[in-house]
Amino acid sequence: MFSHQAAALNALEDNDNVTIATSTSSGKTHIYGLQIARNLLDAGVLNADGTRATERNDASTALCVYPMKALTKDQHESLTDLYDQLGLDIRVETYDGDTTGDRRAIRNEADVILTNFAALNVYLEHHDKWSRFYSALDLVAIDESHTYTGIEGMHVAWILRRMKRVATYWGGNPQYTLTSATIGNPHAHSLELLNEPVTVIDDDGSPHGPRDIVLWNPPPRDKTRDATPDDAPFTTTDQDSETDESDTEFVAERVPASVEAPKVFNHLTSSEIRTLLFCPSRKLTELSIQRADDHRKHNTREYDLTSKPQREAYNAGLGRRTRHSREHQFKTDVLTGLATTSALELGIDIGDLDATVLMGYPGQRQSFWQRIGRAGREASHSLSVLVGDHRTLDQYIINHPEYLLENDVEDAVVDTSNNSVFATHVLCASDEIALTEDDLDTFAETDRLRAAVQMWREAGYIDGYLDAAAHYCGPSRPQTQVNLYGNNDTDYRLELAPDVDRDHWGLPDDLDLEPVEQNRAYRDYHEGAVRLQNGQQFEVVNVDEERPQPVIQLKPVDHDYYTRTQNKVNVLDADSEETRDINGFTLHFGRGTVLVHYHSYDQMYISNSEPKQQMLATETPPILMDTQLCWVEVPDDVETALVRKYQHYGLETGVDPDETGMAHLGYVAGLHAAEHATIQTAPLELRVDKNDLGGLATLVMDTHYTHNEYDEITDSISESFEAAKHALEQRTQELGGQTRSGWFIYDGVEGGLGFARAIYDNFEALCERARDQLENCQCGQPNGCPACTFDENCGNDNKPLLRQSAVDVLDQLLGDADREDLSEHLPDDDYGGNRRPVVFYS
Repeated sequence: MFSHQAAALNALEDNDNVTIATSTSSGKTHIYGLQIARNLLDAGVLNADGTRATERNDASTALCVYPMKALTKDQHESLTDLYDQLGLDIRVETYDGDTTGDRRAIRNEADVILTNFAALNVYLEHHDKWSRFYSALDLVAIDESHTYTGIEGMHVAWILRRMKRVATYWGGNPQYTLTSATIGNPHAHSLELLNEPVTVIDDDGSPHGPRDIVLWNPPPRDKTRDATPDDAPFTTTDQDSETDESDTEFVAERVPASVEAPKVFNHLTSSEIRTLLFCPSRKLTELSIQRADDHRKHNTREYDLTSKPQREAYNAGLGRRTRHSREHQFKTDVLTGLATTSALELGIDIGDLDATVLMGYPGQRQSFWQRIGRAGREASHSLSVLVGDHRTLDQYIINHPEYLLENDVEDAVVDTSNNSVFATHVLCASDEIALTEDDLDTFAETDRLRAAVQMWREAGYIDGYLDAAAHYCGPSRPQTQVNLYGNNDTDYRLELAPDVDRDHWGLPDDLDLEPVEQNRAYRDYHEGAVRLQNGQQFEVVNVDEERPQPVIQLKPVDHDYYTRTQNKVNVLDADSEETRDINGFTLHFGRGTVLVHYHSYDQMYISNSEPKQQMLATETPPILMDTQLCWVEVPDDVETALVRKYQHYGLETGVDPDETGMAHLGYVAGLHAAEHATIQTAPLELRVDKNDLGGLATLVMDTHYTHNEYDEITDSISESFEAAKHALEQRTQELGGQTRSGWFIYDGVEGGLGFARAIYDNFEALCERARDQLENCQCGQPNGCPACTFDENCGNDNKPLLRQSAVDVLDQLLGDADREDLSEHLPDDDYGGNRRPVVFYS
């Protein structure tokens, strides 16, 4: 037994709640597995020899919750194997949306039930059917608890509070065990999830052998642009990422990671080194297998072609049977390599492996260490290779490895103060068990709960009062209104087109592919899109959205290209509800529409990622998200001075000024950096995950607003993003001198959840942190670094950015710099300047 396992079990014996924050494969499952066994022995459910003392267990049960079904299946096997090895007759069952068979028998007979929070949220309504289980509930294990952050973390915290009410109602009083990867705030995060004291065990006692970490910068590209697909070198000029949002013709100077990483993967797996290749998208897992095979085939001197390493793709788009089969094949050494998305970042048991390859920096240090931690066989030597992409963020990491190696990992953020999410769970709780004064300061703070009950009573959803009983009286099953992930609930089913000859293509009756939600459907499955699934290409030939469940029809093809979709983001029809002045800057809070349009796609040769055809129309409409916004307008005199102060800045921003022809470049790069910095520092000041926020820096704020004399732009853009941009440009011309510059921050979820409201209320404190971060960063880079300005979610590849310009803007907003400081940059007479272009950066 490792020292951290012993420490955790001792803390559990002292009736503490425990969080174990140690490395991957450090035996965390055994901690709660052994505690469950101890509880069953102490309760007399098991005899000392491990046999059952009673068939019906009314004395001690356990609930284990996992973030994904694949992990639930894996942990079911791990716990079952543990108890078989110990000779303990413990009944472990899975209960979720995929469960078939006798569900009543599971509820009535299982000692341990494994599920996920989406399922638990729904099942709490029927807790009377679970009375036996909840009355004896001794332990709740929350696996991979670090994944519960942002919107999902907010919902999970309230689901746990609702579950605790139900357990208390039936007489249960569980302890909690949380297992987590290394995060910056394990104690604060666990406390917020549980609302109970917790002991953190983070001194990892498991053995670890030496690990070589290689930061691999791909070689310079071959600059020959006229090579045909047949004779082109196995290099490329274009980024191969599904999240690429740029329409520019910028040519990278290095081979992208999407081409280089499969070569590294091939080299390792061809040498019988068991390897995971982490890819940023499902598409790239499939392409990587093909590219690894091509690299092996085209390098006969390097590799023995008489035997072929077995490698497969692994991603959430594959059906359950396929995923489970590949997990088993890798675990049993049938497969030497898996190209995977983040799906295998978590602790699914796929056996020991020797190496990991990361196709690009995953965006956060926590994720980087979690991924490379998958490699290593106890004390054996392991290898991890980060293959950098040509993105600005990746190149910074490659050139500044100390950022990875010398800095703490990020915090996980949970915000239980969010009233929108809280109000939804108040309805669920009142539906499950009537709310009473017993819930004051247990389920929620007294004043907050009273206010929520009063609001819902006035709205007609709750009947009664807390001093007696407040019952739910609205539409049935309010639990279905809980959206843990903040995405669109519409799922598109994937099926073969009716005229496909399955026998000719050697296709099974069932493709075993998971449905896709709307955003992914519009991005990856528009008509004309070519997808690679299980080594077979499919082209989307029809999207039928008229059915109750939309259907995407596929036909098998054999093309020499794949497709890559381009998208654009904008903010439209912002309507201010509240306004306040900050040292001459105008701050707004309101609502608006965020537009995302997957407007066109490129056909890219598989062999080298060179374009075959570009800018083909997808014919899909824009996706419109009504949400909450916070935005700030910069005063004219500040803008005028800073435009002139930074008018000669160009390459320092990461953009060639000759390509823009814009005198405002240095200034708008400062707005863009200020937008990034205020979003980056939001988790430091507020309990919000920056990945749940979006932003837009713009030179033409007013054109993004609603205007009484204009129809809403959203009414006229059903066809394209270009229609919206044209409307913005036309409005800019007509508004004349009214327009101002600034930046938006918005909630990245339909309807909004109050993030922008919190930012509005705390904007000065947020800007002070952002200014300090920009000013004090030791990177020495004019455009910044991941610690101050870069953001992995930037739609413009972190360009243009300019730190000092942003510091000047924020100093003026905070009143830490006098307007006189800008006087030398102001013109002697009224400044006409260059006409402000319609420019915005997301």
